[in-house]
Amino acid sequence: MIFGRKPKVEALPLEGAPAISQDAARRYADAAEAAGSERMLAIEHATERLSRYLREHRNVLQTAGPLILAGTADAAELVLEEEGGFTMSSTDAEGVASMDRVSISEVVELWGAADLYDRIEAALRAAAGLAPRPTGAIVAGLGVAGDDRASV
Repeated sequence: MIFGRKPKVEALPLEGAPAISQDAARRYADAAEAAGSERMLAIEHATERLSRYLREHRNVLQTAGPLILAGTADAAELVLEEEGGFTMSSTDAEGVASMDRVSISEVVELWGAADLYDRIEAALRAAAGLAPRPTGAIVAGLGVAGDDRASV
């Protein structure tokens, strides 16, 4: 199954790559290993936080769900189900699309935690009949958008 749309970052081919010393190669490898470890820790942390959020708001999600977080009602790509689980569109090798249950870790890895919370917020605001939050309002509320006059 093929989930999501984020392309995998590919390393430069070895052919034609500049020659580096063994010491530099070892430092690069160490830094690459550390980046991989940090990525796993970030996914683990985001998974724990999203799981906690889903547990804390289970009653609301059960009554509001299912929430389409990506796509349309006719062609959903990511759905937060009433029980707090996720389904995501996937395409098999023959090009047949289906909706498959995915873990919270998979969703966090493919969609990113900030994007997921933004989508959940937008879906719940729509379900409550509230206007969407203006683009950039959250960042402005943190004081990093360059516009201290923005209100959240």
